[in-house]
This record gives sequence, C-alpha cells and structure tokens, in this order.
Amino acid sequence: MTINGGSGAIDPWAFLLETDWSSVEHCCPNVAPATPVILAGLLDGDEDVQRTAVHDLSQAVTHQNSIYGATAPAARFVIEILGHSRTMTSGVYFHEERRRLMRAALLQWLGDLADDATYDEDGPGEPDDVAAVRAILPLIYEAAQPYLVDADLLIREAAVHAAAMALAAPELAIHIPEFVPLVRSTLSTSEYRGYRYLAERCLVTWGVEPGPLPDPRISAPEPMDPWADGYSDDPPF
Repeated sequence: MTINGGSGAIDPWAFLLETDWSSVEHCCPNVAPATPVILAGLLDGDEDVQRTAVHDLSQAVTHQNSIYGATAPAARFVIEILGHSRTMTSGVYFHEERRRLMRAALLQWLGDLADDATYDEDGPGEPDDVAAVRAILPLIYEAAQPYLVDADLLIREAAVHAAAMALAAPELAIHIPEFVPLVRSTLSTSEYRGYRYLAERCLVTWGVEPGPLPDPRISAPEPMDPWADGYSDDPPF
C-alpha cells in the first residue's frame, strides 16, 4: 500500500525491503544504525524511537551536510511517508529549540538536502551519489506541494523551503515565478532566521529584487556546534 502524500510511485515498505542497502553506505557505518533501521524508526509506534530516528537520519545519512550512497534512497523513503499519520509526532529536532511536528522536520531535511546537492557544482559527496540526489529533486518538489498551504505554519514553511530548494533543478525552473510570492510571504516572514536568510538568497539567485528582507550578515543562522550535546567529532551513535 502506497502512503498518500508522497509521490505515489512506490510502496515505502516494499522499497525498504527491496533496496540493497548493503551496496550503499552512510556516515560511520560501523557505529551508526543501519539505514533501513533508521528509516523504519521514523514510523515506529514509540515516539522516542521516532525522534531518535530523525536525529540519526541527519547525523548519519546526511552527516555534516554530506551526501552518501544511502542518501538518495533514504530520501525516497522519506518522501513517501510524509503523509503518514505518525509523522505528526511532536518534538525538538536537529539541535533546534523549536518544538514542531515531525512532518515539518522531514520536509526541512528534504529541503536542506536539495540545497546541499545543488549549492555548488560538485556537491558534497561522490559524483554518483550527488547525481542520485539531484535526480530526485522533482520528487522533492512534488512531495512538498500538498503542504504549501498546510494549516500548520511550521509545516507550511518547511514545505516552501523544500520546494524552493528543489527549484535549482533546471527542469523545474519554469515554476520559479509562482514561488516568488510564496517565498516572500512565508519564508521571509518566518521566525526562523535560517528561512529568512534563504528567502533573500533565493530571490537574489532568481534575479528578483529581494526588497526589505533581513540582511543575511545579521539574520543568517548563527554557527551551530553539531556536537553541542557533548559529542566528539564522530556522530553520536
């Protein structure tokens, strides 16, 4: 059964079982949970397991904004489960102070991934791994669509972020004009400084006058120590 709310192209559980995860790795495979374990944990019946899975997703599958062989297939799974009721678990994610629904955190993760894969020509990973992520940018864009007008503000912001970052794909550039007002009305007014900074960056990149948006030298996210919890250079597994 395909979960409503993703691209509708795959059954996420069948995909999880059929993917040869032994042929792809994430960061520190000898100490981090296996990718399918992390992904299955996103829909676990225990909310603490879910929150840990989101943490592990960012720390292993996209550790320090890097792309690995497991990143693209993991993103496919995340895309397909966005509409699942268990993504409505509340929590604090990604070393932030904001409490929000897991669906918003997963959308943000997809948007950050799209940004990482396209921010520069080479991308932060092996060429084939980066290319695999770039190939699913249309799926990220499509997955964000149902949530662009979501009643929950933080889900709505994360959806605009995900879709806007995916527009770096050349085949999606045709949609940029319709996203200019969304970026202005949603990201540029967000209480999250990271989104306000990205709003200005998007508009400038798209050749649109950003207007009175925050100065990125002031409103960009403060540098964050990924191991602020007391971790060392290795991810916390």
